[in-house]
Amino acid sequence: MDAKQIKELRLQLSSELEKLTRSLGRSRLAEDEIKVEKTEDEGDLAMMSHQKDILYSLHERESSRLRFVQQAITAIDRGQYGECARCGEEIGEKRMRAVPWATMCISCQEEIEAERISSRLPGLPADEPEP
Repeated sequence: MDAKQIKELRLQLSSELEKLTRSLGRSRLAEDEIKVEKTEDEGDLAMMSHQKDILYSLHERESSRLRFVQQAITAIDRGQYGECARCGEEIGEKRMRAVPWATMCISCQEEIEAERISSRLPGLPADEPEP
């Protein structure tokens, strides 16, 4: 990627960073509002618990993405942006435009995801042949 493309992606990353920071702030405020609510009603308690779970899930996902965005900005500053963290090859421009915080090329990312999926599948007993 040339300097102009990296500059454009840095602007996109900076925008994403601001958006995530605002969103995380709103999530914290919403969580605080739920904590303040007092009720004895079991239905309300169940709904509040469900809302807390949803907020927690969103917060974790956004926090994770925020870390990746920050790492991508740091990589730009170090001149390492667009290098696959696994194989060291350049990450394709198309992928970087789609996911500017990507840390791996598409091949390595697919391998990692395939490994995760296969590790979750129940194994066949050693003495049975595969179908």
